[in-house]
Amino acid sequence: MVWKTRAFSLGVLICVAVPVWGDFKYTESSKITGGAMASMAKFAGALSKQARQAAQATETTTYVKGNRLRKDEADGQREIIDLEARRIISIDTQKRTYSIMTFDQMKAGFERAREQARSQQASQLPAAQPANVQITPKVDVSRTGKTATILNLPASEVLMRIDMEMQSTDPRSQGQSGTMWVKSDYWVTPNIPGYEELTAFYQKMSKEMAWVPGTLMGGNPQMSQGMAELRKNASSLKGFPLLQYTSMGMEATGQTAAQGGQTQETPAASAQSGSTQIDNPRDALAKSIGGMLGGFGRKKKQQQEQSSEESSTGGQASGLPAAPPATPGSFMDTITQVTSYSSEALDEGLFAIPEGYTLVQPTQPGHGGPN
Repeated sequence: MVWKTRAFSLGVLICVAVPVWGDFKYTESSKITGGAMASMAKFAGALSKQARQAAQATETTTYVKGNRLRKDEADGQREIIDLEARRIISIDTQKRTYSIMTFDQMKAGFERAREQARSQQASQLPAAQPANVQITPKVDVSRTGKTATILNLPASEVLMRIDMEMQSTDPRSQGQSGTMWVKSDYWVTPNIPGYEELTAFYQKMSKEMAWVPGTLMGGNPQMSQGMAELRKNASSLKGFPLLQYTSMGMEATGQTAAQGGQTQETPAASAQSGSTQIDNPRDALAKSIGGMLGGFGRKKKQQQEQSSEESSTGGQASGLPAAPPATPGSFMDTITQVTSYSSEALDEGLFAIPEGYTLVQPTQPGHGGPN
């Protein structure tokens, strides 16, 4: 799951990158503010101190110098991407260890993980033929004309919505459909000192790792089409996002009348049981979609139970532009804001492997073990 999350973020950054130059450093804070994920975090927090800490805001600091980027996470993990050496260095400051993975190793690992996922799905559903699903990606990016001042910089609002509409083409489950959606409210500044370095770095990385979007989507041409749509609309996102409100979820639609005139449950509802046995066409569609999205459909019940009191908050209390209204059924709402930035020259030592650290083997996609 960690690899999927990192890889998806990498794919989005590659799609929306625009050029820039000069040393750059910035710190941002991220927090889950609502949705079913917030409910689960709240429940777990009542039982575990570790869970309470995980539910709190986390800070990430990014450093960029030439062809190298370093990202420091709040848990002590550090990652250095070196485009010239075509490698990624992962550093654990708590264990005092580091690992090195080349771009070629990373690509091979993703391909191996994709094949393993296909094999696992086939073994779990031996009696079922996967439902045929037509995916239609839709991306909409628009500027609202609203402006604000954040960190003493002028910012304007940009709205983006990504919908992955999934329609069954299997004769056994005609009419069944679902949509995975992501809504983002960005506040973007057109010019921030030093930002040129960051966007130039991502442009170079997009050339080195042009295979990422296709691999992330499992080689599915329909999903790759969605990434292409995102790239076409990326021009509206030019600039540096100082504040982001993001919400994601999934909606299942389409019902089939059961015997006796009663209405059967939707695909998402039927997927909640987690059973590998498929009793009807709707289950086939739900499990097909759920497999493509990492079991996301099983969260539907938790989405429906999400109360309005746990909706997305933030913005006004901290002097920031207000968050957009909460979306019913959201799986997760987040807020990410830049808290500081600098264009001062960065020391070369920031991108070096710390002395005294032990080299360990990297954990690749498709291989078990700790990350």
